[in-house]
Amino acid sequence: MRTNARKLLYFLLCAIFLPLYAHAEAVSLQMGDQGPSVKQLQQRLQYFGLFSGQADGVYGQQTASWVGEAQRLLTELGGYSFPEIGRADELTLSLIHSEDETVEAILFTLCPGSRGERVKALQNRLIDLGMLSGYADGAYGSATQAAVMEFQVYATELELTTLPVTGNADPYTLELINSDLSVYGFKAPVYFDESRPLSLSPEHLYCKSCILIDGPTGEILFEMNAHTPMYPASTTKVLTLLTSLEYGNLEEKYTIPDAASEVPQDSSLVPVYPGEKMRKIDLLYGLMIRSGNDAANALAVIDAGSVDAFMIRMNEKARELGMYESSFVNPHGYHDENHYTTAYDLSLAARAGLTDPQFCQIVTCLEYTLPATRKRDSLTIYNTYEIFDSASPFYIPYAAGVKSGFTSIAGFCFVGAAQWEGRTLIAVILGAPSRNAAWTDLSRLYEYGFALE
Repeated sequence: MRTNARKLLYFLLCAIFLPLYAHAEAVSLQMGDQGPSVKQLQQRLQYFGLFSGQADGVYGQQTASWVGEAQRLLTELGGYSFPEIGRADELTLSLIHSEDETVEAILFTLCPGSRGERVKALQNRLIDLGMLSGYADGAYGSATQAAVMEFQVYATELELTTLPVTGNADPYTLELINSDLSVYGFKAPVYFDESRPLSLSPEHLYCKSCILIDGPTGEILFEMNAHTPMYPASTTKVLTLLTSLEYGNLEEKYTIPDAASEVPQDSSLVPVYPGEKMRKIDLLYGLMIRSGNDAANALAVIDAGSVDAFMIRMNEKARELGMYESSFVNPHGYHDENHYTTAYDLSLAARAGLTDPQFCQIVTCLEYTLPATRKRDSLTIYNTYEIFDSASPFYIPYAAGVKSGFTSIAGFCFVGAAQWEGRTLIAVILGAPSRNAAWTDLSRLYEYGFALE
């Protein structure tokens, strides 16, 4: 009996302590490891928003990178040190699995160097609050840090927090940022009351610069930084179109010059090909609907003999229209530090264009078929602006043209017109953080203009 009792005790002890011993053996995890311990680690990283993949129990490169991110936070914000970044040693595992509030707060914090969807969500919120003028790229850089610091100063002044101003988005800062700040009188794009269009102020807009004018008279109805030089991206093509129309010969067929292919690799294209023959009118539609940089260069050579000669005329045209705050170095708007304009100047170009029936026909066209050439079949091109799509939440029923533009440096830009009850408005938006933000600003400007008596 004693022997049997000893055996039973032995098996009971094994049942209790062997799993603990096995867990104790997993005092570190690294690339190539698999199993429940890895899965638990991945799930814990998911809890902190540090792991965006599937918790599959396989310690691969993605798991190593997010372990490294946890170690970075613990090092920079907690003062810990680790022998090898990306390997989950005993200290790393104990901290990640810890339920200590201070440790958890560190792992929930976003700070310079952080990346991913949580950073993107923070940036979008800061944009909505009007505190970040950049773009939600998911990378916590100096602009995001400065915006968080600005918010922390604001929160301190309102006595919402006594935490130091660090520029790091700790859990409490994140909670405040995502709270309803309108109760403190905070003005921001996200808090604009759409039912009161005349209450619009610059704080309610996402863009960096804008203007709203009355089309027939040119009277300025609303402006924000309207005379600040900005990069216009493809809204440049409004003036390109105006200049090219001066040269006439719209129905004439021309051989596409080699200059059509001499555009940056990431350019928007119609496309058109050197050597094919096209009517000039078809090039103009390709210029505006498809925002073809290749068409812009082709038109410049066809009209003036060279791109350089066309640019001389284009800048002369700008001066004739009163666009004294502009400098154009190419006909398409691809970024160049010496290529700039202002919201005010672009409104002058749009106003001049809208007095020309041919200009109006081109910029308000939503669908156009380019005839076949010997190098391609016929091609139907479409205007895809959401403001013209009745199924889109950004639909503006009274919008009519004109041209958008985007580069990572210029942001999203738009020159537009709207007609309602016999009134015509022209709006220019430069430096919006996104396409949808620009549509929101555009709608608010139009509603403001049409609400004026």
